[in-house]
Amino acid sequence: MVNVTSDRIAASREFLKRLWRCKNEERPGFLIGYTGPRLRGGKPVVSALFSVEGTDTVRTRLQDPKKFLCAQLEEIQGQLAFRGDFVPALTPTVGVITIPSAFGCEVVWQERDFPTVRPLIENPDEIADLEMPGLRDGELGRILDYTRYFRQETNGQFPIRLTDIQGPLDNASLIMGHNNFLLAINTHPEIVHCLLQMITELTITFVREQRKAAVVFVPSLMQPWIPDGWGISISNDDSVMISSRHMEAFGVPYFNQLSDAFGGLYVHSCGNWLHQIPALEKIHNLRGLEFGASEVPFSKVLEHFGGRVVLACRVGFNKNYKFNGMTDYVKQILGARTTNRGLFIHVDITNGIIDDSWPVTDLEEIYSLILEE
Repeated sequence: MVNVTSDRIAASREFLKRLWRCKNEERPGFLIGYTGPRLRGGKPVVSALFSVEGTDTVRTRLQDPKKFLCAQLEEIQGQLAFRGDFVPALTPTVGVITIPSAFGCEVVWQERDFPTVRPLIENPDEIADLEMPGLRDGELGRILDYTRYFRQETNGQFPIRLTDIQGPLDNASLIMGHNNFLLAINTHPEIVHCLLQMITELTITFVREQRKAAVVFVPSLMQPWIPDGWGISISNDDSVMISSRHMEAFGVPYFNQLSDAFGGLYVHSCGNWLHQIPALEKIHNLRGLEFGASEVPFSKVLEHFGGRVVLACRVGFNKNYKFNGMTDYVKQILGARTTNRGLFIHVDITNGIIDDSWPVTDLEEIYSLILEE
């Protein structure tokens, strides 16, 4: 079992507390994850959530709490073999389906990937027939059961992470289908607000219930570790699909309800969301932004938000902007920064696109770039 009370992990917590307050003047935060199949200086980490290696499919892992827990403990051991700002925690998640499934969306399980949902509503007028879900409806019950199981099987030694709650806009899009939702915000704005309000209220109630079940809670699905009470993380991938005006009207009011309920908001968005800066500036207690450096112009993000909020970057999914390996990625991020304060670098390609030309990752090169400036 991992020694979660070790001096090293305690030091990581203290550093990350300063990072979330943008007080880390000396260096950026970083974490070594899966850096590619070729690694010098260690053994590649196998992701409990994403990896397809081994005898168990993704579906088998996600549906079997014992296998899921064992895979996460192995991943934690792998990450602790590296240097970096890593605080071990367990993650009871089955992907984006959690909130939509509670409203009645059919879950489609896949063997080698996370499950998806089929949209529930085609006609916006059907929203009026929706009832507020209970806390065990859909996959909510599974998440609460996994939270308790992980805690009990490890004797409470590990904090439990927030599950994947997505965000109000993303969940509404999954419940209605993206095209129907994006059309409805123009044709049926009032009824769309009703759906967003229901989603927000369920999210607040469920997060509080998961926190209670976890006892020791990390209120973010994404890295880095964040102290409880400092906010919660949401995903807002719809940001690339709508205007800043619509984001302010249909996103920000519900983001602020979540932020006010939990003390802040840490927002993940895929794609190029740079046009959403005016809307992001209106979020109460915006704590951080998580983004793909190949997807959004990272130099502009670092210039605008640097030193004000946590900026957690990863390689990203853009096929047209490629880094020449992990060392090049880290060098480009460091070269574009305006300050170390709040900067966190995911040295990880799990959520990224690479090809056969991706070179060997040399961990000593990465460490020297970040730790020995």
